[in-house]
Amino acid sequence: MEQIQHVECWDILELILPTIVGKHGELGGMLEGKVIFSKGSRVREVTAFIDSSGEYRVRFMPDEPGEWLYEVSIGSMDLISGRSTGKIFCTAPREGNSGPVGIIGDKDFCYADGTPYYPFSTTCLNGFGQAQVESTIASIAQAPFNKIRFCLDNSIDDFTVIEEVLVRLMSLGVEAELLLDCGIEEPQAAAFVQQTVTRLAAYRNVWWSLLIRGEQASVELNKLKLLRILEDRDPYHHLVTIHSTNPLSDYGNRGLTHVSLQGMDPSQVSYYAGLHRKPILMEACGCEGDASTLWGSLPGEEMTNRIWESVCRGGYAGYGEMFLLPDGSSWHNDGGCLQGSAVTRIAFLRRILEEAPLGLRYMPIFYDAATVGCEGEYYLQYFGIHRFPSRQLQLPEGRYTVEIIDVWNMTVTAVVGIFDQNIAVNLPTLPFHALRISRWYPQEIMSKRKYDLSLKGAGIEAFTESSSYNKKLSSVIQHAEQKDNYTKDHSKR
Repeated sequence: MEQIQHVECWDILELILPTIVGKHGELGGMLEGKVIFSKGSRVREVTAFIDSSGEYRVRFMPDEPGEWLYEVSIGSMDLISGRSTGKIFCTAPREGNSGPVGIIGDKDFCYADGTPYYPFSTTCLNGFGQAQVESTIASIAQAPFNKIRFCLDNSIDDFTVIEEVLVRLMSLGVEAELLLDCGIEEPQAAAFVQQTVTRLAAYRNVWWSLLIRGEQASVELNKLKLLRILEDRDPYHHLVTIHSTNPLSDYGNRGLTHVSLQGMDPSQVSYYAGLHRKPILMEACGCEGDASTLWGSLPGEEMTNRIWESVCRGGYAGYGEMFLLPDGSSWHNDGGCLQGSAVTRIAFLRRILEEAPLGLRYMPIFYDAATVGCEGEYYLQYFGIHRFPSRQLQLPEGRYTVEIIDVWNMTVTAVVGIFDQNIAVNLPTLPFHALRISRWYPQEIMSKRKYDLSLKGAGIEAFTESSSYNKKLSSVIQHAEQKDNYTKDHSKR
């Protein structure tokens, strides 16, 4: 009886391929060997790679429970041992396994099972070398970050350490954005990207980020070639971006799922969202630290301020840290231990977002304070460095609760009373505060905590909470959006 291998949904099945012989009796040569996996009408082609022992392998991530068939495809080669076909059985995902992260709507992220994902990332370029991998992993395990960015370049000759890191990060619920340093030599870059994607695409927590340098014309040409490789070699279509210091870079290619920027001004995030109409991640907006540069010497308050500002303008921002150790190393460059005071404040913000309704959107009508929310249901308004003594807001008809958030001291203070649509509230006249306003109901209602994936691509309003106020934006909001840089016009993508 044929033994059927079992693998969990969105986990990794690894097959050692049969020995093969060429037309003239030579062994090996299966550089373009593939395994075709199928379930009903669904087909996945997975390319083989050679491991450190010289064996041909494929890695497959099934994304649907049930029986899958597979067939080894080796072109003109003939098998001389092993099986050329087989079956596997995909079991249901266990708790904590929500699948890979994708995009839903025009600014939101969610896991494959519909669970919302709010990217709170940090950059640690070379933190997973043999010397510091344990301390880096230990720091991430205690931190609020659910994504870490680190570099790979074509000097890598042993993927096993990276593969072990990906598995350990996966067990922590942490996504891994691989910064693929493609250099300026196109042939080497193409081979490097092809090899990396072939080996690592089956890890559900992988994101791809291309670092391309050179003259503008060659950058554009290489970008198209490398994006084609990603499309051909990644059957699971993980998230893909190009990290850029230029916010006006062209992110219109359909292969790019989101925008990754380096910049010091998060107040422009709402502008970038309107420009690109894709999720905006200010992955590098400075570092909390004591380096001798503007970039690497931010106090914790300003680091926290930039991340809050980005979130309340409809995007996200990554945390950087550059406290220099005696040997010149730092978290940003080398990993190790986190020291920054902003880290616990980021955990506080993450909890606030995870408690919020789905489908928060930037609200340009509140022009003097960065605001995200769901019209008539929920508002999160951030004041940054401003010391407002009070706020007055006119909201859709209804009744609301109001809370004052001290961003730095991480406290939430409820304002006494239930408010109607004309809200007036006194503030403590201090920087780094926010308001959270929620619609009040006589009885507590259960908010849905997963996106309806059948509505994927229907626009952001398809994913907000069930409420008559979310069926249609007020004319005032619509007018503000027309005047502002934010738009929902998906036809221009």
